[in-house]
Amino acid sequence: MTIQRVLVTGKPEFLQRHRPLFDAMTHQFDHLDFLPLIDLPPRHPWQEKLSRKSQRLWQTLRRQTVPAYIDPLKTARVFVERSRHTERQIRQQTAQPDRIFHVFGMSSPFWSNATTPYAMYLDYTMALAKHNWTDWAPFPSPRAYQQWIACERRTYQQAHNLFCMSHLVKRSLIADYGVPAEKITVVGSSGNFGCLYQGQKTFGSQQILFNGSDFLRKGGDRVLAAFQQVRAVLPEATLVVIGVDLPEKHEGVINPGPVDSETLQYLFLHTDLVIAPGRCDPFPTFLMEAMNYGVPCTVAAQDGMPEIVDHNINGIVLPQPTPETLAHEMLALLTQPDRLQAMSEQARQKIKTQLNWTTIAQTIAQVIRQTATSKT
Repeated sequence: MTIQRVLVTGKPEFLQRHRPLFDAMTHQFDHLDFLPLIDLPPRHPWQEKLSRKSQRLWQTLRRQTVPAYIDPLKTARVFVERSRHTERQIRQQTAQPDRIFHVFGMSSPFWSNATTPYAMYLDYTMALAKHNWTDWAPFPSPRAYQQWIACERRTYQQAHNLFCMSHLVKRSLIADYGVPAEKITVVGSSGNFGCLYQGQKTFGSQQILFNGSDFLRKGGDRVLAAFQQVRAVLPEATLVVIGVDLPEKHEGVINPGPVDSETLQYLFLHTDLVIAPGRCDPFPTFLMEAMNYGVPCTVAAQDGMPEIVDHNINGIVLPQPTPETLAHEMLALLTQPDRLQAMSEQARQKIKTQLNWTTIAQTIAQVIRQTATSKT
């Protein structure tokens, strides 16, 4: 079977976030169409209709040992309704696709009858979220969680291909959802850039960059504590924290908050080191954007980060990212510009050869075509 028309489905924010991937996929297929999914209003028990603020208040009064809020759109019922709605929309397409490419596992492109083969692109699973960051698994009971897992399992097992950002996700699909390994392909991810950076990268600024957009999850407290130790040894060092407005000022810390792409490029080119000691970070785009500009990264050995950064080659991977170990590694790198330069070249090489959208799109297209051929 020849694959000519691919329909990309997923929540609008997911499709927008991965636009560079789809731009690359347009060179692999004759037609690439898009079907953004719109969440349906929840029509479920009264508790799911409460606002998050009301739920927090209610749970405080009841002193319940459940998550801080219950996401009204993260239930098995909504999963099924969203999937059925998507299925109806697919059937209404004037030109029926040869394949569906569904982004992330918040729903399935089909529920009742998968008449068109579909592939999925996954950054995480709910089983991993439950284990690594429970705020992403805000279920009121073990039963509600298992109901969601059952929806995921059905969706993953019915897919023709599953493309994962990391081997961690592949292992979860096999162990937690019973998916055959031969159905899964690890392809990685890339950053929000269309072209690779070809200019020069210099070192010696003693500037450290941290993306604190989800401050606690990304290890912001660890970063601030470690930087105090760095500053005691290197008083000229600076820490730039973007993506969040810090409630307090700190000596040597520059806090521009959210920044645009032009400002971010300037920061990368004037930064010696990016740090990401996150408690949970599936496959952070920020690291690959930094590596594209030749900025070495120091990361936690958590989730997909060790698959992006190769220890002592293009950055540092810390099994225990305490403030002390962070400070030690930052001081070691900031005082060795030659080592930073060598890591910088390796970082850019990895983006050029592996973690770029062109390579990823080519792999996805090749696997989809091979699967289509084997099924005919």
